[in-house]
Amino acid sequence: MDIQQLNDFFHEYADEQLIESRRNGSAFANDAYNLKAADGQRYVMRILKQQLVETVQHEADLQAKLAAAGISTPQYLKFRSGSYVGEYDEHRFTISKHIDGETPKSMPLRLVRSFGETLAKIHSCLSNSDVPPSKMQWLDPRNAEDDMAAYDGELKPRLAPLIAKYKEFFGLDMPKCLIHGDLWLGNVFAEGDQVTAVFDLETAEYTYRILDLARTYLSARRETELDPQQLVDTLFEGYESIAATPLTTEERASFATAYQYVAGVDALWNALHDGVGRGAEVYIALGENPGI
Repeated sequence: MDIQQLNDFFHEYADEQLIESRRNGSAFANDAYNLKAADGQRYVMRILKQQLVETVQHEADLQAKLAAAGISTPQYLKFRSGSYVGEYDEHRFTISKHIDGETPKSMPLRLVRSFGETLAKIHSCLSNSDVPPSKMQWLDPRNAEDDMAAYDGELKPRLAPLIAKYKEFFGLDMPKCLIHGDLWLGNVFAEGDQVTAVFDLETAEYTYRILDLARTYLSARRETELDPQQLVDTLFEGYESIAATPLTTEERASFATAYQYVAGVDALWNALHDGVGRGAEVYIALGENPGI
């Protein structure tokens, strides 16, 4: 969108004129634009694509709880209508103030530990929160099964056994909580090997907490060649240094299976959305070789 269109949207929030805009990539849930207003204030506007309007209010509640717990995250601003979702010309969008920081370029062990600490903080401060079911909760087996039914590409024979891994641990008596659902290298800012900000809560859902740890471990496996067991041990150490409830014996025993399922879900998402499948093959290979 050009800056005039974005100005029309922005004026549902304030009268200030936008003087700069830059598209910040494209995601499944939304398109994001970095904006600068004439008064110097910077914003991020997200044009909703797949994310449902009704989930935005819940996400705003989660943002407020994270902020109250000292976890930096973008917070949706209210439009003139009083809603966190603006509407203009049949488009729906959110706006938040820009947060300074940088996405980490690598994942050394100290950052892996910080990811574990951050997951524990998220699980703690969102313990009494709730979100409705949605298609954005990609780790939900019902959504994964639907996506498998929609995919008919050449990778399906390799994807199917990974997705089916959920049957080996779903139903077990393991701790559940509201998880982030997609805490990987691209969804944080970091400084000095410490996570400084967390993004994208639309995947949050109430489920097994080990799925959050498995998603982060998958990112670590892709971003580093360090020993897989060392990565797991460091991630767990960081998590247990903060978590009120240590990881159980059953969680540890089920972790490799949960990881394979998460790798399958990530691969399936890539197979359905990247148009080529190269990203999917990477995640399939990682899932087929858990390394732990």
